[in-house]
Amino acid sequence: MSDSVMKTHAQDFTVCHECDLLVRLPGSQAAALKCPRCMSPIQGHLEQGLAKPLAAVIAGLLFFWPANFMPILKLNILGIESTHTMVGAVGVMAHGGMTLVAMMVLFCSVLAPLFEFILLGIVLIQAMAGRHLFPSLALFRIYTRIGSWAMLEVYMIGLLVSVIKIMSMASIMPGIGMICFIGMMLANIASKVSLSNHEVWRRIETQCNR
Repeated sequence: MSDSVMKTHAQDFTVCHECDLLVRLPGSQAAALKCPRCMSPIQGHLEQGLAKPLAAVIAGLLFFWPANFMPILKLNILGIESTHTMVGAVGVMAHGGMTLVAMMVLFCSVLAPLFEFILLGIVLIQAMAGRHLFPSLALFRIYTRIGSWAMLEVYMIGLLVSVIKIMSMASIMPGIGMICFIGMMLANIASKVSLSNHEVWRRIETQCNR
């Protein structure tokens, strides 16, 4: 069998990213497809599948600076007011001797989400433009691995638990940073929910084969 024929037959199949089952692709690129073994989505909504996650990435980047550098909470304890920011909380923990915890919070709640947005944004822009200025394959692999370290939801739960515990001792007002942090968290979730990894890998493969 010639190389061109083998390549044509190879393009008729894909591998499920969840259970590694080899699945034959339908003839229509617009047809939705689920893995027959684990029912994970494999193909569908290909044309608009990258615009939504890119919009979520842009929104996340817009929320990033105010979420981390503007006041999250305003506390009033016995007439003494204080404001706290995400980055400021990291500094307080570091000066308090909790350097390791501070570094973990800084990476998981600040740096990892930022890297996620930047890496995914570069990959999506290149995939949609059909250009290969940066190594999309390596960047997308890093993005898929760093996702397990971005823990915005965990930090938000911890923040809410802390607020509930001190509500009886202090007057608490949410700041603009809190609203933006929630917006950044929702944008991060939306980028992952709306992203089609199969479509990204398909476009990267097309670029690499040119």
